[in-house]
Amino acid sequence: NNVGTNSNTYQNAGLVNGDVVTVVMTSSLACSSPATATSNAITMVVSASVTPSVSIGANPGNTICAGTNVTFTATPTNGGTPSYQWKLNGNNVGSNSNTYQNSTLVNGDVVTVVMTSSLACASPATATSNAITMVVTASVTPSVSIGANPGNTICTGTQVTFTATPTN
Repeated sequence: NNVGTNSNTYQNAGLVNGDVVTVVMTSSLACSSPATATSNAITMVVSASVTPSVSIGANPGNTICAGTNVTFTATPTNGGTPSYQWKLNGNNVGSNSNTYQNSTLVNGDVVTVVMTSSLACASPATATSNAITMVVTASVTPSVSIGANPGNTICTGTQVTFTATPTN
């Protein structure tokens, strides 16, 4: 059944177990064939309780030169509007934010975050992330990769944005 508006987002607080959500996109490119594309389907699992989890990543990575500022970012699952307690070697650091920055890391430092879910049905209410162990050296090897959006198969005249993702 058609729902939502002509938008790249759709929100629904009344989903029930087994509901399936898809989107049909109509391309504005004259050379598109066919003009419409249907997304993958997401089947909702609605239950009385959910288990929260959180993972963290480090940018520019966990192998750095001494003095490099590293930004750690938390990615929650079943967090609602979560609160965060960052930990460095088991000690509380940072603020109640989904990111934590540090430029004084030393070799062997371990960063984690404890997320507390705001969802009433979260069981347990807290989750601890994966641990990132820092490797701090005098020198590192840089690398870079690029991606193309909307991809490398395009119609004539389509603008392509190339994004570089550096490491070190």
